[in-house]
Amino acid sequence: MKEYILKSGQPGFGAGEAFLIRNKTKDTQENAESCEKELARLEAAASELGQMLLAATGNGSKENAEIFESQKLLLEDREFLGAARDLINSENVSAAEAVRQSGERLAARFEESSSEYIRQRSADVRGLSGRLLDLMSGAGASDLTKASIIVAEELSPAELSSLDAVFLRGIITVKGAPTTHVSIMAGNLGIPYLYGSKEAVDAIREGSRLILDGGKLILDPEEETYRKAFERSEKLKEKRRTEEAAAAEAKTRTKILANIAGPQDIGELLSSNAEGVGLFRSEFLFLKRETEPSEEEQFQAYHSVAEAMGQKETVIRTMDIGSDKSADWLKLPDEKNPQLGMRGLRVSLNDEHLLRTQLRALLRAAAFGNVRVMLPMITSSWEVETVRDRMKSYAKELEEEGIPYRIPPLGIMIETPAAVMIADELAEVSDFFSIGTNDLTQYTLALDREGQNLERFYDPFHKAVFRLIAATAEAGRKKKIPVAVCGELAGNENAVPMLIEAGVTELSVSISKIAKTRAAALKAEESLAKAVSDGAEGVLSEAASGKTEKNLSEAALGEIKAPTPKAPLKNQDSRLQKKAFSAPAEGRVVMMKDIPDRAFSEGTMGKCIGILPDDGTISAPVDGTVTSVAKTKHAITFRTEDGRELLLHAGINTVRLGGDGFTVFVEAGDTVTAGQKVMTMDIDRIRTAGLSPIVIVVELETV
Repeated sequence: MKEYILKSGQPGFGAGEAFLIRNKTKDTQENAESCEKELARLEAAASELGQMLLAATGNGSKENAEIFESQKLLLEDREFLGAARDLINSENVSAAEAVRQSGERLAARFEESSSEYIRQRSADVRGLSGRLLDLMSGAGASDLTKASIIVAEELSPAELSSLDAVFLRGIITVKGAPTTHVSIMAGNLGIPYLYGSKEAVDAIREGSRLILDGGKLILDPEEETYRKAFERSEKLKEKRRTEEAAAAEAKTRTKILANIAGPQDIGELLSSNAEGVGLFRSEFLFLKRETEPSEEEQFQAYHSVAEAMGQKETVIRTMDIGSDKSADWLKLPDEKNPQLGMRGLRVSLNDEHLLRTQLRALLRAAAFGNVRVMLPMITSSWEVETVRDRMKSYAKELEEEGIPYRIPPLGIMIETPAAVMIADELAEVSDFFSIGTNDLTQYTLALDREGQNLERFYDPFHKAVFRLIAATAEAGRKKKIPVAVCGELAGNENAVPMLIEAGVTELSVSISKIAKTRAAALKAEESLAKAVSDGAEGVLSEAASGKTEKNLSEAALGEIKAPTPKAPLKNQDSRLQKKAFSAPAEGRVVMMKDIPDRAFSEGTMGKCIGILPDDGTISAPVDGTVTSVAKTKHAITFRTEDGRELLLHAGINTVRLGGDGFTVFVEAGDTVTAGQKVMTMDIDRIRTAGLSPIVIVVELETV
């Protein structure tokens, strides 16, 4: 048995046999039979792969149609297939060798880009090359027949989509990142994705038994260990399926809405049980074309979705072009930092014709459904007021022309710290808020999410981000307007409880995540309701029940901290309420049942409570004696004068780090007082390993 620590693109637990997808780009023959035959072989394989991608794009059971559409466009790229054709004609090489060379050249060019997003597309190119080589050799897609973990140097969406998702239990690659298409697809499938260790991948053989747990890979575990892990993996998968099926019909106080790209999503949207459309990305009507869409074309697109949704809300965002989305016909200026340049509503306000055309189309579509209009990249109230005035002006035009219209509610995206700081002012001129956590995170952390070597610093769970989310929710609550989240964080099961606690009223996610997001919301709401009904003490319960003027959003905001050392920290369990102990760290309180480890949440060792810490300083929870310190430095036990045994445990599964990132200042036999610093931990190191830094205090069961 061997253990490896890898980077975590998607968290989770999975067990299965290794299914290897080796790099096939070297397995080619250079000699061509004839140019005509090789060109025919290339075209046949390209046509077959194109049809496969087209089917995946339009099949509601597949995830992320946009990903497959981008794969199809890449397949048709002049520098890929076109270059392969040129190689066959000019150098008389085989179709396979031409694909190998053209794929490697294009992938290498992508890897030289300064954009992290573009660099990550090199895996897509190599994946497409591999699929073409499969098809040309007659191998086609390899079918999974049992629970498997995919192992590859790189993996593309095309390769992943060719595998039966029923048998997928995890993915391991050498090259990867949390933001790759494969990572997104793994998240949608609910399977763990690890990457970053060539040593680990090279050690795996076809059929090897594997266990993925957080950021850890266990290779060839002992029989009993694997059996238990496999049973747990299968139970988790079945539990997930059951919970999602049950939640699909459940009612939650939090609205669960869908993010869509256009009318092509209507079929999947209607079968998803979404409560509406929280984000219709209208910019996709403006991309991949030579001219702007006309008013009539836009109207038909908006109208079709609004009519299909009936009385359910349809939030349509005005064109959000700039930064990572460009339209050649628009001829935007080249900018050194497009993230800070002409993007979002700035583009529309700078072009009266564009704004007029889109707003007229939206006004017309609003007459046929519950349409709401949303403005991206707002930083000042005058921007909102300007659009509202223009909307009224264009409404008068339509009335004079005898064209049906309705002036819809007008809301805004909260994507910058500036918008949060004046959220109370913006709430006065807006009918609703929607928080775009992707941009809010990058602007808050001063970090380009497409930049090189920045992934360990890009943290959407950063306390500053959640403080801004909570402040926005509070501004919306005071004005009594809905506050949604439509960024990636809305579909993150770990983030859903935090967002609901922060006061968010709506979550808008990709269609594939509707069921699991509703399940997470239902669980979070039930947990909060139980905390209130049990009379749980502390900030969270008081906020939820309205017993204090402090509200739930402030609790998540972090301005109300877990009690500082020397102050009592009480659990919802009655025994611990009678025997209070001091908080080991400052941060957000996590109730026992919400701790992300069954050994703690189910009370296997005893009643407990967790804190998501603000920093790495950890203090003694009681006056007493240190009875033991773990060799891996992540845990300390204490005995009090009245005989209680307490465990202080830093992080989930951090034992695997072997002490890396931990410093302990006490040893067995030392006497300590509550609030005394006993340990520090490197929170960044823990998160980089794909682990949770939550600090847990357990009152151990004694005989």
